[in-house]
Amino acid sequence: MKQEPQLQRMAAYCRVSTDHEEQLLSYENQVRYYTEFIENSDLYTTAGIYADEGISATNTKKRENFNRMIADCRKGQIDMIITKSISRFARNTLDCLNYVRELKQIGVGIIFEKENINTLDAKGEVLLTILSSLAQDESRSISENSTWGIRRRFENGEFKMSTKRFLGYDTDEDGNLVINREQAKIVERIYDEFLSGKTVEYIKRIFEKEGIKNWDGKTKWQASTIKSILRNEKYKGDAILQKSYTVDFLTKKRAKNDGEILKYHIEENHEAIIDPLIWEAVQLEQERRESYINEHGISAYSQKPESNPFAGKVICGTCGHAFTRKGWKTRGEYRKVWQCQERYKVKGVQGCTNRHIDEEVLKEAIILTWNRLLEDREELMKKWEVVGEFGNPLRQYRAVQFADMAEMGHRIKEIDAEFVLKTLEHVKIFETGRIVVRFMDGREMECGGE
Repeated sequence: MKQEPQLQRMAAYCRVSTDHEEQLLSYENQVRYYTEFIENSDLYTTAGIYADEGISATNTKKRENFNRMIADCRKGQIDMIITKSISRFARNTLDCLNYVRELKQIGVGIIFEKENINTLDAKGEVLLTILSSLAQDESRSISENSTWGIRRRFENGEFKMSTKRFLGYDTDEDGNLVINREQAKIVERIYDEFLSGKTVEYIKRIFEKEGIKNWDGKTKWQASTIKSILRNEKYKGDAILQKSYTVDFLTKKRAKNDGEILKYHIEENHEAIIDPLIWEAVQLEQERRESYINEHGISAYSQKPESNPFAGKVICGTCGHAFTRKGWKTRGEYRKVWQCQERYKVKGVQGCTNRHIDEEVLKEAIILTWNRLLEDREELMKKWEVVGEFGNPLRQYRAVQFADMAEMGHRIKEIDAEFVLKTLEHVKIFETGRIVVRFMDGREMECGGE
């Protein structure tokens, strides 16, 4: 009895490169065509139709069904793959050849109809290498043409922005940014808290404690998210286009645009959440903090200010480095003292010669100088008024802030973290016992000394 030849298990792979209606029609036609082709064949039995819609072919990482098909080949469930063309299978030469060689080693062939190639034939891979290179050039050309089109639209002020991860804005039916009033309150608070002396890490902890919702509706916050909100020009109504660009059209790797290509800055593009002067004040405050960190040799502007508001704010008048807080126990009494971080940088070896200072003395110095400042408020009001009109945005903000505090202020007997963060730039300690308190408005006041 004559044995019937065993049918090969054939799978078909279909893909369209966009979500345009005519392309999706082509996708449906491909699925129908290959289903009928395999079912009507005397050589093959169907091993499935694998299809991906609207996904770029320059790499295979995001093609779910393509990857599932390859996995099924490795499991021994497929003998042959049929696809329309090399460009439908892969436009990346390396990806294409790697898959062809891997599948060939396990006995799986690929038929490319348009090019009339069967990879199991002797001449198949030589021709495939040539055609794959041409397909990669085609992909490069498409990428360059697409980039060119995008940049021409940017030049004409035509663009759309995603608000998927953008707190404070939604988009209307025309793609224009419109303020989300509830979220805008959170953005405004972030700017206010930052200019009140808080760090992004501290703001993160406050928001999580209060259960404030982020753009995704969750109460988990990242300091980096808050920092990006503080730097984003869109909150003042502007838009900068091409902050990043695609380095490699195959990998889609992107890099920050540091002048490699042209940026487009569109002013007053949409309604602002943050007043432009406040936005500029925040940028200047971020620059000030970065300079302050470098100048005084500290790792961060502030560490856990809610429990240690003086962190990073006590400065050595001898060497310029920051003091650190230590707990000392003397005769059964525990006290907090501040000492220059350079004094015993090497264990057992004295470095900086400056003295330590009790935390209670620091508090007394700030209370004393603030109350003296209030005594001079009439004269200071005149100076704050001038600065509030002619200073840079940060100095203007501080002048108005201090004028408001002085207007409603009264002599204080104690201080808390909120007060320290908002008013105090630093306290400088000298070996003579002299203490200089510098407030955020730039005014310096002295006390102590021998």
